[in-house]
Amino acid sequence: MNNKFYANVQGPVPEAIVACLKKANEIIANDSEVNLIVLYSYTKNNFNTVAQVLGADNVNRMFSQPLRFQEISRPIQCMTERTYNEWQQGANIVICCHMDAKAVQKVDDFRSAKYVMAVSWLKDKLDDWVLRWNAECIYGDKIDKENIEDESLSLLRTALKEMDVRMFGSKDFHHPDDENTCKTYIRTINKYMPEVSSSQITNILVTELGWSNGSASQVGELLNRLKNGRTFRGGDKTGLAQYFKGWKSKLKEGR
Repeated sequence: MNNKFYANVQGPVPEAIVACLKKANEIIANDSEVNLIVLYSYTKNNFNTVAQVLGADNVNRMFSQPLRFQEISRPIQCMTERTYNEWQQGANIVICCHMDAKAVQKVDDFRSAKYVMAVSWLKDKLDDWVLRWNAECIYGDKIDKENIEDESLSLLRTALKEMDVRMFGSKDFHHPDDENTCKTYIRTINKYMPEVSSSQITNILVTELGWSNGSASQVGELLNRLKNGRTFRGGDKTGLAQYFKGWKSKLKEGR
């Protein structure tokens, strides 16, 4: 079963929240591990649309404790970026209310967030997250994903897969050697693959190589620094052509 869903709307649309709660009920019917539905947003001021659905008094109470509703299979609690404990026990359905892709991507790293739903505020602000996961549209306008696999994207996959192996699968910068390896690869990508974007890198690292969004975003930011005329310490600055030739050879051989 897919575990990423979205409602693509503009502004406050109570029906989008209702659609998410309905989908949550469907998920719970097939997954007994889910013990809580979390309505999640930036601050307490971002729950006005939720209040239109569940009542303002109930929303205020749900900031301090979960509440049960007759038509919902599990208790619901309202949490913010400040109050959500990503390490809390159990499996949650997290409904991100009127947040952009960058904020929702952070929720992907929460261990307790078994299912994530996102309701947009501006239609174009969820695209990166939706396309990253090929999320399922449950309300509003569907965001289409272009199924085009060009050579540059295939080459990028080859490069990042090789990088991941050479970093011994650490998937972060905790070891200086792994950080240096990653920076070498980013310098090479920036020099020989100028068409590559930071979002392409982070998406492949997260969805295909199992990196956390936080660590993958660090890698994407390294590329952004170089593209913006800045630099960073570490990473080889010579011999980069050999890396690039090696990727092309692997891609040609289908390895």
